[in-house]
Amino acid sequence: MNKLSGNSINNGLFIGRARRLIIPEHQVEHYSISQDDIETEFLRYQTAIEAVDKDISAELQHSTLNSKDAEIMASHRDILHDPEIHNLVRSAISQKLHNAGLAVQESFKAIAAQFEAMSVETFALKAADYRDIGTRLLNALSGVSALLPDDWDADQIPILHDMTPSLVNKLAHAKIGAYLCQKGSYNSHASILTRALGLVAIANLPNLPDNVKDDDLLVVDGDEGKLVINPDEETLEFYAQKVQVEELLRQKLEKLKASASQTAGGTRIELCANLGLPEELDSIANLACDGIGLFRTEFLYISRQNLPSEEEQFEIYRQIAERMAPAPVTIRTFDLGGDKLAPFGLGEPEENPYLGNRGLRFSLLHHEIFHTQLRAILRASAFGKLKILFPMIIDAEDFSEARHIFNHCQEELYSQGIAFDSSIPLGAMVEIPSAAIGTDTLAQEADFLSIGTNDLVQYTLAVDRNNENVSRYYIQHHPSVLKLIRMSVQAAQRQKVPLSVCGEMASNPLYVPLLIGLGIRELSINPTAFFTVKAIIRNCDAKLERIISDFDFNTSVREVEQLIYTHLKPYYQI
Repeated sequence: MNKLSGNSINNGLFIGRARRLIIPEHQVEHYSISQDDIETEFLRYQTAIEAVDKDISAELQHSTLNSKDAEIMASHRDILHDPEIHNLVRSAISQKLHNAGLAVQESFKAIAAQFEAMSVETFALKAADYRDIGTRLLNALSGVSALLPDDWDADQIPILHDMTPSLVNKLAHAKIGAYLCQKGSYNSHASILTRALGLVAIANLPNLPDNVKDDDLLVVDGDEGKLVINPDEETLEFYAQKVQVEELLRQKLEKLKASASQTAGGTRIELCANLGLPEELDSIANLACDGIGLFRTEFLYISRQNLPSEEEQFEIYRQIAERMAPAPVTIRTFDLGGDKLAPFGLGEPEENPYLGNRGLRFSLLHHEIFHTQLRAILRASAFGKLKILFPMIIDAEDFSEARHIFNHCQEELYSQGIAFDSSIPLGAMVEIPSAAIGTDTLAQEADFLSIGTNDLVQYTLAVDRNNENVSRYYIQHHPSVLKLIRMSVQAAQRQKVPLSVCGEMASNPLYVPLLIGLGIRELSINPTAFFTVKAIIRNCDAKLERIISDFDFNTSVREVEQLIYTHLKPYYQI
């Protein structure tokens, strides 16, 4: 028996047999064509585009995905027909005299490499989408139609290097329940489709090909991100029972959908969801949550070679506002930095972008980008209940400068006779220690506040949360972090300004009782954690608040852990 740990892409348990799925690299012939062959190669390329477009149409027609999740596959059609990519391929054929296969391979490889080189995950993960379309075009050019063998059994678990959206669709169509990847990102389109289609999956498993052989018996524990290889009889029985328990728990949590989000003592806790991509909207709307507490808008820049227009942004914001109405939607303005916009020529990559020109400071420097987004949000506010949240606020002066630009946008729209919500609330992210320390002053300017715990921990402890070498220092429950949260809560209460937590701490069952005990009355969480967090909220009582209020945070990490794992344990057990 052997065990590996990776990153869970989707929760759940699945027991089956391993089978390697090797997607061969295309052996594209490297030869030059003559001037007379250019039109012939153009035609081959165009025919391949039509074939892939036809395949995508068929997948969409027979897909069980809801409309929003299906947009992921539809977005691949946008890549397929992207005129800038066409120009790259056509140039390679007509000027470099490459054959169609070589032109496609080099063009898509160059674009994927450009995205992979970026330090920001939201851009780097997009490389998989381009590789997917590039591979499909090469398949069409070479006459290959299927990536998944016809003899695949539903209880077999694919073992592969990386996952693509089109392959996820094929696995689901073949009734396959789980897969394992050597690499992958939770936020990729392939991962979003994995969750939408209900496949259990784990990625970033170390030395996966060396540790797993064909026909090995596997237990895929998506809840813990663990893989058990050839479990002994006792372990196998344990997981078999766990499968039954998980199903009972799922049924129990599902019943909470109609119940109120309140503590055992009757204290109302607003429970909202975080939205990263529009494709997740339907699943969030079906949760019956109190709204979207954080809509990250950076996705608008993924896979683009040009800046999104006001009209494009307006349509997206309008659809989300209408879909969630009358529940509120909090739109965070672009949390962008110089490294994220290098493709647009708006800034050189910075040595330390986390301490550089990012978030609101970037928006204030590039008024045209900020102005366009604010106008789009304001226009969409006529179709639902929207709120605007500014990221990376240092202090009240920062916020006032942003409000000044916002007011100018309002005046513009009013003079143009364009409808908008004139009372749309403006909020500030509390994710920099200076903002937490100055919450009293900031709360006098802002209509609401939201604590972003991910960056608050990072900046308080001076730890890059994406650096594995210092990961042991990234302690979300560090006393210094908790003191800043308590300080912010107390200041917001004094100023009578709503305050929420939208970072990862809000989605972690261990921290939910702690946050409620500290006085947090609104949480915005990952949709997959919604019912679990709701169940924990309903466990909380007045005794919990006394436990937290009596606790002295001028202490050690070990003492805080004693508080969480001993005194708060009854509250997060469901």
